[in-house]
Amino acid sequence: MKTITHVNPTGETVQVSVGENVTIAKNAIIGWNVTIGENANIGVGSNIDSYSTVGEHVTIGKNAIIGWNVTIGEHATIGENAIIREHATIGKNAIIREHATIGRNATIADGSTVGLR
Repeated sequence: MKTITHVNPTGETVQVSVGENVTIAKNAIIGWNVTIGENANIGVGSNIDSYSTVGEHVTIGKNAIIGWNVTIGEHATIGENAIIREHATIGKNAIIREHATIGRNATIADGSTVGLR
């Protein structure tokens, strides 16, 4: 892990802990004390709130919203415009489909798929 300085679209700068080969796309907003594992991809316009952890090989789609103190397990996929509310835990290899909402304090089991398709 290394610490980088990320400039949010608002002009605010934050320190983010990231692994190797992390991509943070244009207009993504990252909060304080966020950790992003290696080979993760953060989509355009996504918002990851403070104290959240994104595992290795995670993909977060365009305009997804990740609430405060969320944990996303390795190899999970968060679809475009999905909303993960505060204190939720998303398991390894889980798929949260486009436009799905995960409630506060929810736990999504490893390998689960949530949302319509």
